Amino acid sequence: MTAAKVAEYNRTAASYLQYPPDPRLSTLAIAWYRKSLAIAPNSIDTYLALAKAYHQHGQMKPALQCCNRALAIQPESLIARYYRCLLQLPILYRQQEEYANTRRAYRQELFELSEIVRHSTPRAIEPLAQAVGTVNPFYLIYQGQNDVELQRRYGQLIAHIMAVCYPQWAQAPQVTPPAPHEAIRVGIVFGHFHRHSVWKVIVKGWLTQLNPDRFELFGYSLGEKQDQETDIARACLTKFVSGTHAIEQWCRLIQADQPHILLYPEASMNTLAIRLSALRLAPVQCTTWGTYVTSGLPTLDYCLSGSSMEPDNAEQHYTEKLICLPNLSIYYTPPEIELAPLQRPDFGLRNSAVIYLCVQSLFKYLLRYDWIFPRIAQAVADCQFVFLKHKTSEPLTRIFTTRLQHAFSAAGLDMNGYVVMLPALTDAAYHRLHDLADVFLDSLETAGTTTTLEAITYDLPVVTSPGEFLRGRVGYGTLQRIDCTQTIARSIDEYIAIASRLGKEASWRQGLRTRIAENKHKLYRDASCIEALEATLSTLVHTQTQCH
Repeated sequence: MTAAKVAEYNRTAASYLQYPPDPRLSTLAIAWYRKSLAIAPNSIDTYLALAKAYHQHGQMKPALQCCNRALAIQPESLIARYYRCLLQLPILYRQQEEYANTRRAYRQELFELSEIVRHSTPRAIEPLAQAVGTVNPFYLIYQGQNDVELQRRYGQLIAHIMAVCYPQWAQAPQVTPPAPHEAIRVGIVFGHFHRHSVWKVIVKGWLTQLNPDRFELFGYSLGEKQDQETDIARACLTKFVSGTHAIEQWCRLIQADQPHILLYPEASMNTLAIRLSALRLAPVQCTTWGTYVTSGLPTLDYCLSGSSMEPDNAEQHYTEKLICLPNLSIYYTPPEIELAPLQRPDFGLRNSAVIYLCVQSLFKYLLRYDWIFPRIAQAVADCQFVFLKHKTSEPLTRIFTTRLQHAFSAAGLDMNGYVVMLPALTDAAYHRLHDLADVFLDSLETAGTTTTLEAITYDLPVVTSPGEFLRGRVGYGTLQRIDCTQTIARSIDEYIAIASRLGKEASWRQGLRTRIAENKHKLYRDASCIEALEATLSTLVHTQTQCH
């Protein structure tokens, strides 16, 4: 009876963490896990599930305490060590020193875990396969540093785990190369064949434009969500496989189609995508710049990126071989959405104010740049900065707003007069907000992609500054592409000066909007990217054939 109750409570808790996110419901997950522990206080599975729930709400201390409690109950548990390692990285930071402290802790835990796993028996490692992907270092890149060394160690770790547990899929299969005039078989292993940023920006354009006479496309949909975009994907594919399958079944399904190339558009967000990409299911395996950073996986051979976004030393930031397609690498079509009939006051905005959109995910705003917003406010006076609340966690939103309160107070300003935090919006309301705004402020060092492209749809001047890594250079590459470089800043002070000038000089702002309206077509339907992609895929297949 106790076991049945524990399972029931844990299922209830997990249901509150499912899509679509709801911060009011997701907070209940913690309560249900604690209720489960009250009747089964030695369940390490429940402790680790609770640790993940705490982490998702920005409560780092109780999250790590749960991991330590699990290890106290079962000191030899590699899964508990795995969770304690990956949960060292916060989603948002309260204080500047947390960046260095948590990075140091993550590095130490990762290297120790790697050594333990390297010397463990296959029997001891086997349970870890079920932990791979359930927690991952997705938030590492939002520290603004070079992550290639840590990603390489992480990639080697999970590839080793998966190879030990699934040795039959750890070596590249022998696939008959395409005969002359035979189509190259390309499989896309993806958890987001629906309205999702990586689909909208990268995958959709590639999928719809690749020549079906030269490429036979297979889609392996790892996620449950489907919408009208799923129908578009299905129409472009020779075969579309979806459903709930165990990893062994996915491996069989994929290998049965004998793809010459497998493309993983992202290998850091979907649990199954992470696990499968750590195996060898095709002779050539590629990823994209969809999550901004190298996967670190020895099983992924190439990363496809865009020449206008990458810095000169970009190849040093990847464990994969970097291939840069022309421009932004994408065949992008702007969205066509009917706007909601809303006005500024409906969003809590003043009609008189200059409206700055800051609609990235909150974890993209590095704490060391919080002071920028009150500096702009001091220069412009009547202005408002619009942020979106965290989708699933009110505590995480509070961490961010508390940071802004401190920054504005330090400048002698009341944050409430300048900052508007909006809940998740419908597409129609979100795009109407862009239609009503004046300026788009790109986040520094971890720039926007979908958000930047959508801002340009509405002719909004985009203030950006190129960072050291791809993740901070998408806005830069985008503005270069449309020859609107006046709002690209070379320093933080220049970023503030440009943003302030846009707020104070309506004529300059309008002139930039006119220029964007005239030039933004250069971003759309870039056929040169598709030509280069087709040539690249063909070359990779034939190069692999020659190697064998």
